[in-house]
Amino acid sequence: MSQTSSNTRLLYQLADSSFPSGGFAHSGGLEALYQWGELKQPGQLLDLLVTQIRQSRHYSLPQFVAAHQQIQTTVELDNLCHALLGNHVARRASLRQGQAFLATCCQAFDCDTVELLRAQVRNKTIRGHLLPTFGYVTRSLGISLHDGAELFLFTMIRDLISSAIRLNIIGPLAAQSIWPQLDNEFTQVLKHCEAYCLSDIAQTSPILDILQSNHDRLYSRLFQS
Repeated sequence: MSQTSSNTRLLYQLADSSFPSGGFAHSGGLEALYQWGELKQPGQLLDLLVTQIRQSRHYSLPQFVAAHQQIQTTVELDNLCHALLGNHVARRASLRQGQAFLATCCQAFDCDTVELLRAQVRNKTIRGHLLPTFGYVTRSLGISLHDGAELFLFTMIRDLISSAIRLNIIGPLAAQSIWPQLDNEFTQVLKHCEAYCLSDIAQTSPILDILQSNHDRLYSRLFQS
């Protein structure tokens, strides 16, 4: 079995929606936007997904790249991620998804460095936020930086689209037509991802952040965030 085919199957496994990484319970703020009347037309969902991909270029991917390249220690990057999360809903979701992803990877793969990170979370040396954890684990599993960045973007958009289907914003067949419309956005954001650095971090969609912070105030909720 070649290393290339082995890595490809690993990426398929991590990208599979049945991989229990915690994303199924979270809508990334989509539920709050929908209930606050910000997603009234199907076309607005596409606009939101494009906005999220572009926001990732300035916020999520620089943190992922730093963790994958080990620019700073995992503890430092975890503390930075905690400080940058502007609302308690996003912070809670990041912790739960990061810890769930880490726990599942420890069960699924025999990797000492991943086990070491989980031990640090257990003894509260680090919190286990999603972005630094995702970067650290994908590097430990031998996934390249570019493939890891694409995997992160894919799972983020996959979970948002899945949330939109369950909220009845869009149907499952119509949702599939969205993916080809995002190809160019993926390409542009991933083109130079290796050069992204922590000084690039910026919040380009503050309205989304504000609306997500109101998730706990919704009268009824399907998702945790």
